[in-house]
Amino acid sequence: MIYFFGHYQVICCSWSRRMLFFLLLLRPVSVLAQLPAGFDRSSVQVDYTGSVGLRFTDDGNQFFVWEKGGRLYVSTWNGSAYIRQNTPVLDIHEEVGEWNDFGMLGFCLDPNYKTNGLIYVFYQVDLHYLLYFGTPQYNPNANWYNNATISRLTRYKLLQSGSTLTTDYSSRTILIGETKETGVPVTKETHGAGRMVFGTDGTLLIGTGDGAHHEGVDVGSRDDSYFQASLDYGMMRPNENVGALRSQMVNSMAGKILRIDPNTGDGMPGNPFFDPADPRKPQSRVWTLGLRMPFQLALKPNTGSTNPADNNPGTLMVGDVGWYKVEDIHQIDKPGLNCGWPLYEGLEPTISYYGTNVANLDEPGQPTFESLCPQPTSFVDNPNPALRRFTHSRPVIDYSHGTARTRVPAFSGTTPIARPIGTPGAPTGTQFLGNCAIGGFYYTGNQFPETYRNTYFFSDHGANWIKNLVLNNEGELVVSQVRDFAPDHFDVGIVDLQTNPRDGSMYYVRVQGEIARISYGVNQPPVASIGTNKTFGLSPLAVQFTGSNSVDPEGGALTYLWDFGDGTTNATANPSHTFTSTGIGSFSVTLTVKDNVNQVSLPRQVVISTNNTPPAVQIINPAPGTLYSMSQATSYTLAASVTDTDLTDLGYEWFVTLRHNNHTHPEPVQTQATPTVLVSPVGCSPNDTYFYQFVVRVTDNGGLTATDTLLLYPDCNTASSLVSNVTATRQLSAVQVGWINPNIAFDEILVAAKIGTGFTTEPSGTTYIANANFMGNGTAIEGGKVVYLGSGTAVMVTGLDPMVQYYFRVYTRVGSVWNGGVEVGAIPNLPPVAPPINPPIAPTGQPYTFTVLTFYDPENQALTYSATNLPSWLSFNPGNRQLTGTPTQSGSYTLLVGATDAGGLLTLVPVVIVAAPNQPPIPPTLTEQVIERNQPFSYTLPPFVDPEEKTLSYTALQLPGWLGFNSVSRVLSGTPTQVGSYSATIRATDPQNATATVTLPIRVVVNQPPIPPVLATQTAPINQPFFFTVPAFTDPEEQYLSYMATGLPNWLVFDPATRLLSGTPTQAGSLTVSIKATDPGNLTAVALLIITTSPCDMITLKAGNWSDPTVWSCGRIPGIADAVTINHPVTVPANYTAFAQRVTFGNGVTLTVGTNTILRFGQ
Repeated sequence: MIYFFGHYQVICCSWSRRMLFFLLLLRPVSVLAQLPAGFDRSSVQVDYTGSVGLRFTDDGNQFFVWEKGGRLYVSTWNGSAYIRQNTPVLDIHEEVGEWNDFGMLGFCLDPNYKTNGLIYVFYQVDLHYLLYFGTPQYNPNANWYNNATISRLTRYKLLQSGSTLTTDYSSRTILIGETKETGVPVTKETHGAGRMVFGTDGTLLIGTGDGAHHEGVDVGSRDDSYFQASLDYGMMRPNENVGALRSQMVNSMAGKILRIDPNTGDGMPGNPFFDPADPRKPQSRVWTLGLRMPFQLALKPNTGSTNPADNNPGTLMVGDVGWYKVEDIHQIDKPGLNCGWPLYEGLEPTISYYGTNVANLDEPGQPTFESLCPQPTSFVDNPNPALRRFTHSRPVIDYSHGTARTRVPAFSGTTPIARPIGTPGAPTGTQFLGNCAIGGFYYTGNQFPETYRNTYFFSDHGANWIKNLVLNNEGELVVSQVRDFAPDHFDVGIVDLQTNPRDGSMYYVRVQGEIARISYGVNQPPVASIGTNKTFGLSPLAVQFTGSNSVDPEGGALTYLWDFGDGTTNATANPSHTFTSTGIGSFSVTLTVKDNVNQVSLPRQVVISTNNTPPAVQIINPAPGTLYSMSQATSYTLAASVTDTDLTDLGYEWFVTLRHNNHTHPEPVQTQATPTVLVSPVGCSPNDTYFYQFVVRVTDNGGLTATDTLLLYPDCNTASSLVSNVTATRQLSAVQVGWINPNIAFDEILVAAKIGTGFTTEPSGTTYIANANFMGNGTAIEGGKVVYLGSGTAVMVTGLDPMVQYYFRVYTRVGSVWNGGVEVGAIPNLPPVAPPINPPIAPTGQPYTFTVLTFYDPENQALTYSATNLPSWLSFNPGNRQLTGTPTQSGSYTLLVGATDAGGLLTLVPVVIVAAPNQPPIPPTLTEQVIERNQPFSYTLPPFVDPEEKTLSYTALQLPGWLGFNSVSRVLSGTPTQVGSYSATIRATDPQNATATVTLPIRVVVNQPPIPPVLATQTAPINQPFFFTVPAFTDPEEQYLSYMATGLPNWLVFDPATRLLSGTPTQAGSLTVSIKATDPGNLTAVALLIITTSPCDMITLKAGNWSDPTVWSCGRIPGIADAVTINHPVTVPANYTAFAQRVTFGNGVTLTVGTNTILRFGQ
């Protein structure tokens, strides 16, 4: 659930925690918890008002941030930073209803945004705007909140006007919610518009909330909701007045994932409940049902089809906001899935909604909602998309609110169970808790370590952590590993996670108006610097401060805020201030700077002490100018010379940091006066910079400090343990790594390989296993593997994926210390790919030319072509790839045609050229054409095949008088007037005058209607799937027939392509279905099918568990509508809920009930 306090938003799933999360929201960012090693969090932008989401363009050069109030902003990369446009790109705040949970929560860019400029926004409409816009009663400053309304989806086109991006408001197109009667109804202030994403097939997928009351059970007509206004305004149908149960209704857009055509807003024809007579009908748009608040949708990369007709937009991961107990993540990989809400919360039934016995008035027989969605008995989904909704599609993972409990779905036989992560049969990981599943994104960038590639990051708005899921591509267990990333309360108000395609960093949005970035090895906020002309002296003490030395990495302008620690502040760069005290005074002065894109520095502090003097310190060991050895690790006892008026209470802090290029490797802070540290022999690589930094800070008893810094560089002029001349030669799915060993004694060489990014740390210890096959059992090291150990000078690394960037680092060990190594990168090569090469026959005595198609090189390298084994009459031009010559005699010749890439890989293919006398054309095979008298006839003759692939000419030799022939298009056309049999003879001639003929038989008839089959009465048991294939009608002229069915009840569907009737009846009765067949002349015939629906006799077949379908005669578990007869001993398992309308017992038969069992009988 989502709450807003003013312009701030708290999303939680347990309403009782409102105040807790509100207090957390106010927590300053400076207390952020720690990310994994190597990751940094920085502020990118602030000062948005209720920011709820961010989307990047495909190239990452722009991102859009939208505010829930209805404004959209763009920021553009200028080469060093994102610059935010001052004015909104889109401003529809007059229309958007921004209250409590509501506002403009959905936004996405069209897949072709760069060329068409189209965007889509999804929001709740202000009721005053909805009712009165465009009328005299409309007031642009009026808002009508806390009332019924709808969610609306609108498309706009953006325009570039000079340097400003604006909206063409005349392009406004409402796709969903054109009127108050056609939107997504909401009857309380929660769970309205969700997020959107484009499928791989170009269709638009939209998440919608249930629009119901968030507190307590809402099954309709709650007097503290706006159901009556929604009915009065026509926003929802009377049948939809069922509260949260709207999520279970096929013909309601609430609590769904919708799939629409982004051009029209119509539902897609392949949607599971599509009605071709009304493509804008809610059920025509529904893709998935049973959701509470699908807050974030993420499309799994490399899934789905690009063809919308395949009905496969791709696999979605959906963060569905939970209710009282559980949050869950669903995987949507097929149409028609039912995620279960409100009948289920997470993996298990929602007891508060089960047993409410609310009828679904849209369904035949008006069954209860809970009777239509039982738990599954296996991981296999119903093959019929329209029937999948009758089974709960359980989430791939759920987690609890109050305790750390995280589970995945499993089965014990046919009984659905939940397995906690970290237990046998479940994913690895540590269990956790949370309160509001935000969902997230798939990471496909290159900045993060390889272990995060193609994994799923998601967040919880209540606990404010970020987790990472490793997913399986196949098998029943979707989640294979759950990993911590950002710990509990890492930040406050996280509402969106995205990846920046430009640099691969993670961006997240805080509803408090901040855009933050999580980067691996990157940090870009400004750095505050405080300078003073004095830090001590007698009171009153006048101090001149210098803040102008603060720097912004991007060179932007800075603003300043000084806090002098005595209740006063200043906003200038270089202020002066006077401090006063009677005794020794200590004032902590803080400076915070902000750059021109509103990134804020970490605070910098300096202590000003009155009536005191500071110590003085100088590092004396190591001595200045010392170079550390590159042949072995060196131990140093750090020491500093300190002078102060009082040496008894000095505090020491030693900071030892290894600096490597643009990042650091800090050691733990040492607080002894003379600690001992060990310096490793790293450095001297031509591509890397290493040095150590020693900083000592001494603090006296008055709070004054003194520091000294010593930089320690490697001794690169003495013997080095580094290898040299490291090379990487690309091979077929392999790379040959070579090097020259160091000229000093060493113990071992280790080569490590890694995908995507280089190495930043050194090995440790000697317990490594090497395997030159990258897919082998080499020891893992920093996301890569050890591929070589020894003292040689080369290794062939195999098992590599072609066209993937690999990095190889060669380390040397001297004693127990490894150096930093030398690194090289390479992409394994793939050979060129040959096209199909099928030369035509070369006619003897005739000039012959054949052009070989271009080969494809996977790395897009330039190719060199060759041909060998040529006969004497044939030559090859490698420039235009042409084979030319004149054969003088018949024969078969096998050539070798090849292409060589820049890496030296050659692909050779044998090519056979047959020289033979000219062969006549080969005619096609034709079938008799049956046509109707007095009806226009047109037939395109299939082309003849010429063995030498020469151009043929066509002539009609024999035609009936009513028939004509076009020799260019090969079309026969005319209108017959007499019944009878006719023929048309066509001749094909090649340039050498070789000919062939073909005759097309034609029969002219008077059309007769189809002949229907005799259909026997069919029986369909209630609540069981029914299937019947209607036999084919007979057409006297053997023409193609089309089929349709009328008189179908709501539970029954007809497939005209297969003539299959299918569905599940819910009540007893008899019905008649009409099946009509139509021939091409529109003559029809009808067959009548009588279907009798009756209850299945639910009788035990054997002793066993109630939950075992094989115990029952109907082959399934009894439902609330079944009359049950028990003739064998039956046990209701522990913690199980059994349903039946009534139960009849045979003589002496017992029903055993387990602990925590619930029996729900209708009578």
